[in-house]
Amino acid sequence: MKETKMMSVFNKYIKKYDMNKGNVKETYFHSLKMMDLCKDIARSLGVFTEEEIIICGFMGLFHDIGSFSNRNKYIFFLNQADDISKKSVDIIFDSKKLIRDITDDTTYDDVIKVSIYCHNKVGLPNGLTDKIAHFCKVLKDAHTLDDFRMSINYPYLDMHIDNFPNSLVYETFKQYSVISNKVSDTDADNILQVLSLVFGVNYLYTYQILKDEAYIDKLISSLRTKNKEIREFFTQIGNILNIYIDQKIAG
Repeated sequence: MKETKMMSVFNKYIKKYDMNKGNVKETYFHSLKMMDLCKDIARSLGVFTEEEIIICGFMGLFHDIGSFSNRNKYIFFLNQADDISKKSVDIIFDSKKLIRDITDDTTYDDVIKVSIYCHNKVGLPNGLTDKIAHFCKVLKDAHTLDDFRMSINYPYLDMHIDNFPNSLVYETFKQYSVISNKVSDTDADNILQVLSLVFGVNYLYTYQILKDEAYIDKLISSLRTKNKEIREFFTQIGNILNIYIDQKIAG
């Protein structure tokens, strides 16, 4: 698989969308960032061949190909993640067969399908080989990093918080577990759901980027609330997560 061909097919596909409408511009740059993050994370592990690193880059670039929309600007944080991942797999392999415009080699088809389908879901299927699990985890970690970047830099989340997260969301967080966006109803829930992604991180490299970019502090400081108790609540959440990240880095 050649990256020049990969980019050519990707750019040709999205030409039918207006870069200045809906979520197209944000999704485009998210996809490019994901390609780079996937390759960087994969390379840091020392378990992939150069060909496999390119496959990781492909997954990053095409994982959200089904989410481009001229209408909906906030598709990243809607409770439609399952449908989007299925749609992306369909576009890549079935309805549009984009991957066949890039390569006739089917060696990595199943790996790509599983990784893209699982990237926005909690956990992984049972029975995966160690190598396939690594592919999946690379895409998940990359997506966690860019979820933080986009939450901070784009208006997908309402940072004006006037309530605490609901009890189910908070109890999940207290278990140090990733919160499903399906149980997030309010802006406060959505903020805590993004923050909880830290608990699903797989690799030291990813933890180090979270720390170096100060993503936790940036997201917490972006919140706007007149309620001192709510602000203190999220400040404490940020402290807990920063300690958690430091412990993971220290081993």
